[in-house]
Amino acid sequence: MCYGPGMIEDKNREASAESIAQAGSSVGEELASAAEAVEKVDVAVGKKLAGDRERPAVKLAGKVGKLGDQEPLYALGTTLLVIGCVARHRRCAAAGVSMLAAVGAADAGKSLTKKLVKRTRPHVLLEEGRYAAEQGGSARKKEQSFPSGHVAGSVAAAQAMGRVFPESRPWPMLVAAGLGVLGC
Repeated sequence: MCYGPGMIEDKNREASAESIAQAGSSVGEELASAAEAVEKVDVAVGKKLAGDRERPAVKLAGKVGKLGDQEPLYALGTTLLVIGCVARHRRCAAAGVSMLAAVGAADAGKSLTKKLVKRTRPHVLLEEGRYAAEQGGSARKKEQSFPSGHVAGSVAAAQAMGRVFPESRPWPMLVAAGLGVLGC
């Protein structure tokens, strides 16, 4: 069989595309396996930690973690904006605007993802003995634990603060990590 220059290139492209598809399939399988392992560890750790949930320190940590909810973060962003405008402090006002935009984007992304992923909250596993994680969202709050709004909002707010006040890094991110963990 005789091949012209264009035909050889087409054959090489087909071979490359096939190699990439095979490599992608292998990587996809490895990622799925890793995700399953992480999920098993997550459930096991959740069960272990839940045994202490009635202790006063754990209850207090949960209350502190509520500061990472969207409402307090929106309030903080609004407060920074108002103080910045009243005091004519541009960076403070900019931090407020940046935080409101970042938390809003994180909130929207979280809400969209919750419509695509159904995952029961940890208390459902503990109280009802039921755990589910699958595609397809749910309108039931009990089945909307992923992604964490605390983590998404706290990290978004921290990144916004870090952009406006770079000299404050890494403190906002450390606070966000703490709120994310405590709020979960």
